[in-house]
Amino acid sequence: MRLSGWQKLGIALSILWGIAAAIHTHRADVHRAEVFSKFAYKVCSDSKMLAKEADFSRCDREKANHIATWMKDSNENVALAALVPIPFGWLAGFILLYFWRIQVAGFRVAVPWSGLSRPKKGFAIFCFAAAAAGLLFASMTVMNLYVDTQVPVALSPFLDVIKTGDDLVHVSGTWTRQGASEGSAMGEPLQTSTIDCNRTENRCTEAKASLAGNVLTSEVVEHDVQSWTSEAIVLKDTFPCAEEIYTIDLNTKAVSGAGHRINSDTSLCMLSPAAAGETDWGYRLENGFPVYWDLRKKARPWPLRVIQSLFGN
Repeated sequence: MRLSGWQKLGIALSILWGIAAAIHTHRADVHRAEVFSKFAYKVCSDSKMLAKEADFSRCDREKANHIATWMKDSNENVALAALVPIPFGWLAGFILLYFWRIQVAGFRVAVPWSGLSRPKKGFAIFCFAAAAAGLLFASMTVMNLYVDTQVPVALSPFLDVIKTGDDLVHVSGTWTRQGASEGSAMGEPLQTSTIDCNRTENRCTEAKASLAGNVLTSEVVEHDVQSWTSEAIVLKDTFPCAEEIYTIDLNTKAVSGAGHRINSDTSLCMLSPAAAGETDWGYRLENGFPVYWDLRKKARPWPLRVIQSLFGN
């Protein structure tokens, strides 16, 4: 069978798409893995340097684990990106060509509906349905790109409480906040923290990175150690208008905190934005990925919410 010019062009474009999509997807996966692993390594290494520790082997292991996690499904992503769109591209090309012929010749000439057999009518209906599905997919892609601008980075899918001997404890995760005032369900959700505690120095140092809009900030916090037993570590932070207590439970591997207002009658604390209807609040260190995913769901435009709700998302 001799191929037409359009078919030859379609084959060439299919081959180019497969190669380009595979290369782009693989590079994107590698880039995301490297960016996140370097970020996690920096947080870990900064906390090590602040704790005056020379052994960075745990940071290297964390970096390797992050890369392995992000690259785990890369081959499947490459195959899907390279191969799955090709048949849909051919179908879209056929539909567009048919629509063009309809515009040129008129609907009744291009699609003699009354003279079509049932299989041909079914195929015509399928083509129209496929075109509608293509438009729906394209609109979902654009809306997801918008969501990416609102929640531009993912958070670590790890929550760790690691005890080394009797004197060293390493904690990492994402803080979530529960408060009484409106909009206080989470505090700095695009955030990740690493806490390193050294019993001999009676010190816990937290390296914290947060993303506010498009601005990435870092912070180092020295917590006051109130008590350290085989069961738990209790930390305390005191501010001009608030006091917070954190507990690292070494048995359940849970990290939580609670805060309350102090000095409420002073002029400084009366002007504090946090004073509006909130006298106490709580914290919990969580796996960051559910926090990230919840933020993506909230950032979706309502049409995308409706569409994805049909699939249980």
